[in-house]
Amino acid sequence: MRALVVLFALMAASPAVAQQQPALPNCESAEYHTFDFWIGEWDAFRADNNAPAGRSSIRSEDAGCVITEHWVSLGQPYSGRSLNIYDRTSQKWEQFWVDSTGNRVRFVGAPTDTGMRITTEAPVFVAPNQQAYSRITFTNNSDGTVLQHGEQSTDGQTWATSYAFIYRPHTE
Repeated sequence: MRALVVLFALMAASPAVAQQQPALPNCESAEYHTFDFWIGEWDAFRADNNAPAGRSSIRSEDAGCVITEHWVSLGQPYSGRSLNIYDRTSQKWEQFWVDSTGNRVRFVGAPTDTGMRITTEAPVFVAPNQQAYSRITFTNNSDGTVLQHGEQSTDGQTWATSYAFIYRPHTE
């Protein structure tokens, strides 16, 4: 019996058998890299008055298939993180956000001419007894910064700015 196990192990390791196995999917195509402009170590500033807003660490992980974000606000006890991935089935980007308030939000979107836009598909919690649609537009600026513009809408048609941050590369 032991000889049979060894024989099967050797057959499984042979190049001929390995070539018959279908290749695993990978994330090398261009669609998986349309959000790469956001990857980096960032200091975020309010777009309206240039006041520091927070720090964000954005990384490409899991063989380039997942972009992770870790956000920490300045001046208030708030933090959060997101997983961002291109879904090859729907051909859309998805973001899964969770934060220090216990909130979780799922966004879906696609690249734009200047960056990326993601939107909730249903209203989400924004304050006690208040729900709204939420969307975020990321603009890849020519100066190496990224504008992150958050908006809310009660009807999914009319949008109002909830925040706007300019992400600048972090310097020590």
